Amino acid sequence: MKYAEIQWRDSQPFSPDYEDIYYSSTGGREESEYVFLQHNHLVSRWQAMVAGEHFVIAETGFGTGLNFVLTMKAWAEQARPEAVLHYITIEKHPVSPEDIKRVAANWPELAETYEELLAVYPLPVEGEHCRALLGGRVQLHLVFADVIDALESRELQVDAWYLDGFGPDKNADLWSDQVFRLIEKNSGQGATLSTYTAAGFVRRGLQAAGFEVSKVKGHGKKREMITAVLNHKRPMQSTAPWYELEKINYQHKQAVIIGAGLAGLTTAWSLVQRGWQVSLVEKHKNIAEEASGNPAGLLMPRLSIDNKTDAQFYTTALLYAAYCLDRLQHNDTEQFWFHEGVYSIFKAGKAEKLINRHGYAKQFIDILQQHDLKNYIEDKDATVSFFPEAGWASPKGICESLLRACGASLRLINQNVTDIRQIDNQWQALDERGQGIASAEVLIIANGVGANQFDTVSWLPVSSVRGQITEIAASKSSVALNKALSFDAYVTPEYKGKHYAGATYRVNDDNAQLTQEEQDETVSHLEQCLPGVFATPTRLKGRVGFRPVSDDMTPIVGIMPDKEAFTEDYKELHHGRPNTQYPSAKYLSGLYINAAHGSRGICSSFLSAEILAAMIVNEPLPVSKNIADYLSPARFLMRKLKRGELLS
Repeated sequence: MKYAEIQWRDSQPFSPDYEDIYYSSTGGREESEYVFLQHNHLVSRWQAMVAGEHFVIAETGFGTGLNFVLTMKAWAEQARPEAVLHYITIEKHPVSPEDIKRVAANWPELAETYEELLAVYPLPVEGEHCRALLGGRVQLHLVFADVIDALESRELQVDAWYLDGFGPDKNADLWSDQVFRLIEKNSGQGATLSTYTAAGFVRRGLQAAGFEVSKVKGHGKKREMITAVLNHKRPMQSTAPWYELEKINYQHKQAVIIGAGLAGLTTAWSLVQRGWQVSLVEKHKNIAEEASGNPAGLLMPRLSIDNKTDAQFYTTALLYAAYCLDRLQHNDTEQFWFHEGVYSIFKAGKAEKLINRHGYAKQFIDILQQHDLKNYIEDKDATVSFFPEAGWASPKGICESLLRACGASLRLINQNVTDIRQIDNQWQALDERGQGIASAEVLIIANGVGANQFDTVSWLPVSSVRGQITEIAASKSSVALNKALSFDAYVTPEYKGKHYAGATYRVNDDNAQLTQEEQDETVSHLEQCLPGVFATPTRLKGRVGFRPVSDDMTPIVGIMPDKEAFTEDYKELHHGRPNTQYPSAKYLSGLYINAAHGSRGICSSFLSAEILAAMIVNEPLPVSKNIADYLSPARFLMRKLKRGELLS
């Protein structure tokens, strides 16, 4: 994906690809307010909202961001202070920040709002990018994707639609009957819609999709425009009912989280930002005592050539994690995050394959022809790439910062949870005597390698992988490495006279002591990659951690399925009956999990926490439905049921 090509004609942006303007050269702001804000009756609807509600706007064609900026400004001035706006906008050709800044110069009165947008504007990477603005009162969901792909992979309840983008005669794909059907699928009952066009086929297409359509006076010289309302939403049949989640309205904004590592604390932070109170239960005396206690780790994505869902999750997760870490570091005096980019060494041809397969922009991954490592790398055929938005961090430092950020909304309890149970809609965390430690309607399992220790979730395929990090004293040659490096292992740049390198990978190994064998393995990797650069450690020094992994090496994030109900409802699945004949899935109300992040926890934890928090409070998810289902704990049951295997 790359930024849109824009030509400037009399200071107005023009798309040569679509041969159309981005907005009216006369009265662009006034037309946007008239067409989209006024004819969706937004201000009166916002003022009628009750406490706890959120409002969802969806837009086809983000363009220069004018509609969004005007909507955010109106929301700031007219909506209730406690209300939250989710603005979901789909753009196949993102406009560059430089071009948006040039557009913003046309409206000095919008400069402050545009500046806030540009401060969080993401790279042109395919997928959904969620950013908080206006102190969290506005949640922007920038979906960089084709409109059909974006709408097919989502299940939204949109309140108001902006149909923008280039005109129907210039960009027919954006105005097709399939798009109109998908708009209806993603609309809530009573959803409204407005657009500047009055084309007959658009009107007929919306009517065929179930909307009641009206033609009203257009703006300026335009004689007519279209508005519509969905008064009678048609029921939709799910093709994967086992992943359909019932909306649960919890009476109290309280949750219990088990585990005070990255997964637990990012989840706590996501809930606290939504006004929740969290009881965080940790068996150790201090937080981040297990894998999250490592002194250093890389923020890097997992890049899969063949698995697009996995690659999209990790690429958007990296950008979201960097955004969150920047926010945390900005408000913290203790440095734990080094947003410096990461060098990555690939075998010949692999980086090119990844870029070609997923269309990564050079702003995300750049193949370097000239670099600081040129005189050090032994393998001259290797490709050195640079990830500008990556970096390295202290996982323990992240956890401590998250704890401080949660403030009084988080209560830390240092006790060992040995079991969980639900009584009268309350989940209880129990000690070894069966006594209650903490209780709430919502309980979240985030205790790393112990995620499946409780009877209710013992079927989860979570195991432990031992990893050893080695501490190496800096040398005259090693201090020249000014950024973290990822290869068969990883190494940080010098910090306070030290480098951290690792981490080894040992399955079914519970030895908590440092070993010379693994230290030698790490040193050997360094020597093979950068011969003669690093000093050989004279003694064992480092740390051992145990990383939780699932059997498919993918995080487990979501609400826990009712295993017995799944077994009964889907036992005939392997016989080939149509999926639509099966009932919606039954899940365990209030029981969630965020676990099995493996060696990419810094990357995946923040976005996973947002997915979980959005599920709990019934907000639009920050990822596509495809990704949410990919992470769901129910996937393990469904794989067995589809094969006709008995669930143990």
